[in-house]
Amino acid sequence: MLDLHSSLARPAAVVCGLVTLDRVAGRLVPGGSAWYAAHTFRGLGAEARVLTAAGPDYPQSALAGMESRIAAAARTTLFVNVHAPGGGRRQRVEAAAPPLDPAALPAAWRGADVLHLAPVLGEISPRAFADAAGARIVGLGVQGLVRAVAPDGAVVQPRWSFAPAELSGVTAAFVGEDDLAGQDDLLARLAAAVPIVVFTRGAAGCTVTARGRTFHVGVFPTREVDPTGAGDVFAAGFLLALARGADAGDAARLGAAAASIVVEGVGGEMLPRIGEAAERAGRVPVIAG
Repeated sequence: MLDLHSSLARPAAVVCGLVTLDRVAGRLVPGGSAWYAAHTFRGLGAEARVLTAAGPDYPQSALAGMESRIAAAARTTLFVNVHAPGGGRRQRVEAAAPPLDPAALPAAWRGADVLHLAPVLGEISPRAFADAAGARIVGLGVQGLVRAVAPDGAVVQPRWSFAPAELSGVTAAFVGEDDLAGQDDLLARLAAAVPIVVFTRGAAGCTVTARGRTFHVGVFPTREVDPTGAGDVFAAGFLLALARGADAGDAARLGAAAASIVVEGVGGEMLPRIGEAAERAGRVPVIAG
């Protein structure tokens, strides 16, 4: 079992990104990368804080138990997700909240142990938030920076071009298989700009490139019901482990273990069990590259 409490009893984790409402089976449920990540941090023993934007339609109970700053929006960002049998996903956006401002970060939140940048629709500037937050470890979920919304609401992925300086201050970047569509050499470009790059591949595990070393990390065997949020949960577990002194291999094992829990239910219904990840992590294999 990984010891999550050996070097940092209760780290502070700040999560920035739009929370969402996801239309699932005719009903609206809370979602979004920031929502999944914040609940993962909290479930693993961190002090979770969330900077986001949402409308009056967003249930305040969705962020219960954590400190939040919610910028007012006309409507909460609303996604419709359709998962194909082979694991692919098609998305549509019915509403979108405005971008987030790093100046909205409370002074008391600066200098946190972890800053998790979790955009869903390009609503943050990584460099601006990293500079403003001054966190020890900064993680970036790439998926929200490679997506755009077409006039008909469909989510598309134009090629994301960036200068390395735009990612200055980012410790680790997380990329899923779906994020690479239309992105050419994105993994190589990220590896040249960021110390740690994690490429997650669902049931096939993940590949970690950390300061020139590349290795593969497997998964905890489970029965997947719904993959929504798995990458976000993985990233939060990984970043928290780094903050507590783990190396990239053990960080990926905790991330994989946490992801194995959330996929066992629909949406975020398994998030209250995220604390079980520490026990599962020891059974996640690491294969040297």
